[in-house]
Amino acid sequence: MSVAGIVVVGSLVEILLTDSPISKFIRGIVGFFVLLVIVQPLPGLLKQGVASVGGGIELNSELMQTINAQTAKAFETNTQNALSAAGFDNVIITIDYDQAVTGFKIKGIFVNAFGVLIRSGQTIDIEKEVTKIVCAVCNVDDGRVMYAG
Repeated sequence: MSVAGIVVVGSLVEILLTDSPISKFIRGIVGFFVLLVIVQPLPGLLKQGVASVGGGIELNSELMQTINAQTAKAFETNTQNALSAAGFDNVIITIDYDQAVTGFKIKGIFVNAFGVLIRSGQTIDIEKEVTKIVCAVCNVDDGRVMYAG
């Protein structure tokens, strides 16, 4: 509706103007406003993951929760791969993360090392070595790593 209105106003201004030098300037300004009205809805069509509420921008909570869940799954997979590469098989990692939509934050990491298989033939402190790898991959302090099993 606003596009039609500005086009009608622009047409009326065009009809009323003469061929004076100032009329080119006025045509340019009217053309600029027509362009603004036409381009104004484009950001709304292009945005994804963001909802406009009352002129402000608000994060789409469902999208952020999906991203957080995928991030946690990626941390779990990367940690299990790093442990496997270090010779620890059958270690199950579960990331407990903050469900807030503002960003991803790890609350705790649960390690189930009950059925761990060690490929190296040496005697090692499994908890210490696994904790070191988990902390390095997930970039957390060892106080967030908890063992189950």
